[in-house]
Amino acid sequence: MATRMERPQEGGCEELESFLQSLGNEIKDSDDADEETYDLYAQDLPSADLGIIDPKATELQLTVAGRELTIHQSPGILSSARAGGTTGAVTWRITPLFATWISSASNPLFTHLNLLNHNNALSSSPSTTTTTTTVIELGAGTSAIVGLLLAPRVGRYVLTDQAYVSKLVERNINENWSSAVQQQQQQKTSLVGSGGSGSNGQGGKGKKGGAGGKWSKKAASSSSSSTGDKILATEEGPGERLVFRALDWEQDTPTSSLAQPVAASFDLVVACDCIYNEALVDPFVATCVDICKLRGNNGGRPTVVVVAQVLRTSDVFEAWIKRFVQDFRCWRVPDDKMIDGLKSEGGGGGTSGFVVHIGVLREGR
Repeated sequence: MATRMERPQEGGCEELESFLQSLGNEIKDSDDADEETYDLYAQDLPSADLGIIDPKATELQLTVAGRELTIHQSPGILSSARAGGTTGAVTWRITPLFATWISSASNPLFTHLNLLNHNNALSSSPSTTTTTTTVIELGAGTSAIVGLLLAPRVGRYVLTDQAYVSKLVERNINENWSSAVQQQQQQKTSLVGSGGSGSNGQGGKGKKGGAGGKWSKKAASSSSSSTGDKILATEEGPGERLVFRALDWEQDTPTSSLAQPVAASFDLVVACDCIYNEALVDPFVATCVDICKLRGNNGGRPTVVVVAQVLRTSDVFEAWIKRFVQDFRCWRVPDDKMIDGLKSEGGGGGTSGFVVHIGVLREGR
């Protein structure tokens, strides 16, 4: 029978409070949200495009935290009139930077909260996972980049978005899993570049199969009925460790089945460049609340929400931050805990144009 190593929860709330205190001042209410908006948008935002890496390429060759990835995307879907949005069809500039930061050994989420196994990309035992950390990504789009970097070191990583992205997500997992795991095993710590070295992705057209390594979904699913066999991940395929599930914020309610068979709730909610329209604010925050409520009142550490954004229009950001603090305690991740390229306050009053916030559901919500 396959076994799983449980991560101790005792003292988890104390660890969380220590982590939150290390982030500095809390954004407590609407007045603080106004001040946060002013502080960020009073700076000189970059004039360069912070949007899509390459809106015309169907294939990108990216180096992300030292991993060579071949990412497929769909400019056709992006330019279509599809109802319900098309922005998830391509890869955005913030994604490789965010993936590098959140998967690094020095990331405060993991140095303080011990959520990530950095000793081995996969367990040395083929029947044992070394962590039961569960992560869900909202609005993941097609690239699967964040999941490819984090999934080998957690118990379960669930990519979610609208159903139209599923084909490309599965293709990107298929063609990148083997190389991502092999390269991760060769590095005891993620590469956090100085001046952006190793942390920025360069988009462009390239040859197929540049990242190498394919896996069969049929082969990845064990014929055994044991839970441990079903979650087994190898260099050939992620099994149940990295999966895609359709989740529409306006139509669907998250349930514990998303975290199973590893757990019944999530340790971490990740969202990268999902808030670009005021109409998305309420359903996004409501979905975050629903996911955090899955944790229940079992005395364990609350679910942590990580939201990375591009600083586009102040109206959209202000709408999000004011709505978010109604249900969540909130902090901005300070620059001394970020990598170059993601720092929200640059020299000379400038900024990278990106920002990352941490949220924890308020008691009684």
